[in-house]
Amino acid sequence: MTSTASLGNGTKKKSLDGLMLRYLVLIGLIVIASVGFSMANDNFYSLVNIGILLRSIAVLFLVSMGMTFIILTGGIDLSIGSNVAFSGAVGVITLTTTGSATLGFITALLAGMFIGSINGFFIGRLKLSAFMVSLATYALARGLALVLFDANSINVDNITFLWLGGVSWGNMPVVIPFVALVFVVLSIVLYKTPFGRDVYAAGANVNTAFVLGRRPERTLVWVYVLSGALAGLSAIITVGRVSSGQPWAGLYLEFDAITAVILGGTSLFGGRGRLLGTILGVLLYGIIINGLVLTGTNPYLQSLIKGLILLGVVLLDTLTQRGKTA
Repeated sequence: MTSTASLGNGTKKKSLDGLMLRYLVLIGLIVIASVGFSMANDNFYSLVNIGILLRSIAVLFLVSMGMTFIILTGGIDLSIGSNVAFSGAVGVITLTTTGSATLGFITALLAGMFIGSINGFFIGRLKLSAFMVSLATYALARGLALVLFDANSINVDNITFLWLGGVSWGNMPVVIPFVALVFVVLSIVLYKTPFGRDVYAAGANVNTAFVLGRRPERTLVWVYVLSGALAGLSAIITVGRVSSGQPWAGLYLEFDAITAVILGGTSLFGGRGRLLGTILGVLLYGIIINGLVLTGTNPYLQSLIKGLILLGVVLLDTLTQRGKTA
């Protein structure tokens, strides 16, 4: 009994040591990228650019935290970007119809959770492929957004609705403290509650989790609902940033979120990863994209670089997982 416990503790310690090493590498890469881009463009360290950088990655922070929960269960959500557009459409139309920012906020959140609940029901309850289900809702949510917007943007001038995504305290966007608060709350949920333990258990081994009475199918439903709620919040922030609802908002956002999460050390195979790694992954990814824009890099080349980063981190995660199982 003692030897088994010692082995478990040793395995856990080794896993944590591996993650800490990953985080140190990420921090080193963040420093290197920051110094490199500051040498290439003097404006990189300006307060204005730092404010732009933080505001631009605030949405990515939120949806990546939701994606972390999903990938920890061994799943994936390709509908996040489309959900941001759909939730924004519902919120903006509610706002323009009723004149109430509060109702706009609530309906945007509910719309995001609605798409998340569809994913959760089909993936968790009916045990269908997360890839195929979220691919279907990717098309569904984007189609609904285009129909609601009639493929045109809708301008928003309600100060309350625009506050979270558009206001700054000096050069500090107010959305950054908000994102930090969400990070703290989700960290408590993931590391200090039975639900968080269920998330890791579902990703480590669904069948074992079921035998132990963990009810992984219920966990999966709520994980996708959570991701949908964060997409709804992201929609509100996105509208605040550009002062309008856009039918093509969140385009390729799921791609960026998956890249940042895997870059932060969360395993595609589930059961391993932490939110801190996701934050570092988002920060590094955001710095790279911001630096490429500042240095005038060809937009098509930027897409190529994004693809190479994702390919590289997926390959790294796969090789790491094979090393663990060898």
